Amino acid sequence: MTSKPIRLLLAALVLLGVPCLPTAAQTPTAAPPATAPSEDPARLFQAFAEDAAIVKGQWWEGQFDFSSRDLPGGSLDVTSANLVAAFQPFRDLEVGGRVGFGTTSADGVLPDGSGATDADVWGKWRFGGGGPADFAVGVLATVPTGDDQAGLGFDSFAIEAFGAMRYELRALTVGGHLGFRMNGDGQVQGFTLDGKTSAVLGGTVIYPFAKGASLIGELNLETERWEGADSDIRALGGIEWRVTRRGLVRGAVSVGLSDGAPDRRFLAGYAYAF
Repeated sequence: MTSKPIRLLLAALVLLGVPCLPTAAQTPTAAPPATAPSEDPARLFQAFAEDAAIVKGQWWEGQFDFSSRDLPGGSLDVTSANLVAAFQPFRDLEVGGRVGFGTTSADGVLPDGSGATDADVWGKWRFGGGGPADFAVGVLATVPTGDDQAGLGFDSFAIEAFGAMRYELRALTVGGHLGFRMNGDGQVQGFTLDGKTSAVLGGTVIYPFAKGASLIGELNLETERWEGADSDIRALGGIEWRVTRRGLVRGAVSVGLSDGAPDRRFLAGYAYAF
């Protein structure tokens, strides 16, 4: 027989809500699952702006860019250090820009020089999210801040309207973009350029082969920007590797598939995304 003090203690514990003995009605409360940190999607190299993906918050990337073009009697090498920045000021809207400082070396075929490159600024709106497909429309403008005497700019404004999409498959992501660029008249290293309206087309495959690491393949085409010029067709293979929660190492190699494209190009950068 239970003594009176023990009965009083049990009654007090029940009133205080302390479970003395497990009952069939009692079930343990599961802790809420931890939320995974938000990450930016893998971004393209050649078509960073013309992409259906947008940054989660901010993207700051310092980039080394080297390209080489074979010329009769020599080659034209262009080396630049670029800054790429992008922001999401409002939901599903990305604005960004890219500018750099570079040098040219032409083995005596053309004048060498150094200075700023042309600047790109863009804005795009993503829609149709919530499923495997993302779509975006946007505008990309080129501002003639580059030194045309050094071969780093075209002394010409250009504006492009484009549409883009991405589709997530089980093991990879595929995407593409289509646009039209209106190119103003300009000049480079003393040569006059008569601007045309060019068509821009691109396709991409992104394969995430490890946690935080993706292989990126791009094929880009642009028809003639200037009267008498050649089309620009480039194929690129690159890698993006998230080395810290907010830091990414990026590198790529591209080859030119037409006379209007650099014969080879190397890109390397470090991006800080948050």
